Amino acid sequence: MLLSAREVSRSFGSFVALANANLDVEEGEIVGLIGPNGAGKSTFFNCVAGDIPPSAGRIVFSGTDVTRASAATHARLGIGRTFQVPATFEEMSILDNVMVGAFLRHHQRGDARAAALDVIEFTGLKALTEAPAKSLGTPGRKRLEIARVLATEPKLLLLDEALAGLTPVEIQEAIALVRRIHARGVTIVIVEHIMEVILTLAERVLVFNQGATIASGRPRDVVNDPAVIEAYLGRRHARDRGAHAP
Repeated sequence: MLLSAREVSRSFGSFVALANANLDVEEGEIVGLIGPNGAGKSTFFNCVAGDIPPSAGRIVFSGTDVTRASAATHARLGIGRTFQVPATFEEMSILDNVMVGAFLRHHQRGDARAAALDVIEFTGLKALTEAPAKSLGTPGRKRLEIARVLATEPKLLLLDEALAGLTPVEIQEAIALVRRIHARGVTIVIVEHIMEVILTLAERVLVFNQGATIASGRPRDVVNDPAVIEAYLGRRHARDRGAHAP
């Protein structure tokens, strides 16, 4: 088991953002996390990545308990994550941005530069290597965010709405990139509102609602689950679908 998150909860004062969430991920999987806005998906990601500690529960990665470990420790162990809003160094070049990630594994500048250039080519940003990050549009920023994380050489990649804001053509290109990353041996957990992405990429899906896991299974089974339909569209719609089911 690469990742085991058990009974993970997170409260902010009296507000419970995450309640007893569970996720087990085997090495080599692509797992999707879906749910309506405010369901607790990003909070769960923040706990798994070490950006915030859970209020309760336990997280084990590659045999190491990382429940209370720092984000830097998570990264060194091999957990990488993107953010919904790419956090680029605007005045720095694409190369220098990616080198920031590469320095985690490569402490000599020449080695970090070589590793960053490899990632830049892999992610389709080679023509923009020396361009400043501020010159990029949404597709380029999304790719740069992924490139910088890949430069840390993660075993587990957490993609938090990494395809949001893209056109249909750009989405297909991004899906192809995710598949190439997976083919390199990287295990992936992806949060995404675009169901086409989840149905295309994920082998298994978990559904969050109001901070808790309400369903899990194969993507097409999960999206037809009455509890999932109710969470997204309301009880009346779920009841109406059930009444008209063959």
